[in-house]
Amino acid sequence: MRELRVQMLGPFSLLDGRSGEPGVPRPLLRKAQDLLALILLSPHGVILRETAAEALWPESSVEASKKSMRQALWQIHQATDEPAVLPMPTLGRPSGGLRVSSVPVRQRSGHDGQEGADAGRLVLCEGEALRVNPVRPLQVDVTEVTEAARRAQLLGAGTPDEATLSELERAADLYRGPLLAGCYDEWCLAPRARLEDRALTLLDTLSRGHEGRGDLAAAIVWAQRLLDVEPAHERTHRRLMRLYYRTGDRTRALRQLHRCRWVLQHELGVRPSAQTEELGAAIGADRLAGSVLPDTGSVPVVVVDRDQAAHPEDGGVADAFRAELVALRLSVEAIGERLRQRGETSPADAPMSGPRLPG
Repeated sequence: MRELRVQMLGPFSLLDGRSGEPGVPRPLLRKAQDLLALILLSPHGVILRETAAEALWPESSVEASKKSMRQALWQIHQATDEPAVLPMPTLGRPSGGLRVSSVPVRQRSGHDGQEGADAGRLVLCEGEALRVNPVRPLQVDVTEVTEAARRAQLLGAGTPDEATLSELERAADLYRGPLLAGCYDEWCLAPRARLEDRALTLLDTLSRGHEGRGDLAAAIVWAQRLLDVEPAHERTHRRLMRLYYRTGDRTRALRQLHRCRWVLQHELGVRPSAQTEELGAAIGADRLAGSVLPDTGSVPVVVVDRDQAAHPEDGGVADAFRAELVALRLSVEAIGERLRQRGETSPADAPMSGPRLPG
């Protein structure tokens, strides 16, 4: 039985053949694509006809939506049904047995394309429900990306091994764009947002994992991929600043800071966090090394280790809070030092201000 591949991340496509093979496209009209996608995205691959009709044809009457549903199902069946042939019975008697002509299963379809043998059918019609046939060989990019993102979450802050990274990379490459690109119907907006979050989790894990293994070039590539999906992901801007600096490209690290400022301002109307600005100041001063010390200038700068590279996101909320406290303490100490220096100067030694009075 031929395997089908359904790609919903980016433009919809239905292909024959396994992943890694070119595949033969199976064309579907727009509403048939939407119906198949809606069934595949539903929990356990099952959805009620009424629910699907309300989502896809919200302004149509009941009769009109039923007719549209039948047409879309017919198109799905024509594109995805396996043209199975009834088996020939074994001739067990010398006189011969009754021969049964080979008739494709698809030609014996009844109402809504329902048939006696459903093994080769992708979408099964079971009363008021539409269901994905569990025995039909099928690959869905959404399923693979979701499973890979769940695995990435389970890794936590740990560094994945090389085999795991390869598997996650293969799944990340399936993310070709937002779910059903070009579709702006209300029913697909929430699943699209969820899948974007899962893609971000996957891409973040890949960038962090390669950085942890010392492959800075690969870490940069996956961080850039993440910003293609979510340009305002501030933590990834910080990671790229750190990675560029570690590869000796301070100019590019500082440009990444300016890009972060611009994106956050234009998309969200906010400025970068103190962590981002402190990291940028340390890079600008070429002091992203050593322990956390205040800068000698008037503005305290948090200086971090080049290899540990100030990314409190890896330590969680507690580490981020501690980083803020350190920055606040340094600022207070710098102000106190300036006040003490001023207090050491006596009033008699201070220069006179204002006009001198005549004697």
